[in-house]
Amino acid sequence: MKVLLIGVGGVGEAIATVAKGRPWLERMVLADVDLERTHEVAARLGDQAVFPVEPVDASDPGQIASLARRYEVD
Repeated sequence: MKVLLIGVGGVGEAIATVAKGRPWLERMVLADVDLERTHEVAARLGDQAVFPVEPVDASDPGQIASLARRYEVD
């Protein structure tokens, strides 16, 4: 499964942490306006191939749609 996770605050980090290592997870794109925080979470998760980082303004549906297309998230 490919997931686009919008928001990598406390709840987003918890979601990614629980998903890490699950057999169903192919990729979880960590997307947030705060790239520093997003990179910190990605570093803790330790797998950039599974947890790539992308900037996103969640108030812009076009940015979200573009990321979903780029990473083939359905």
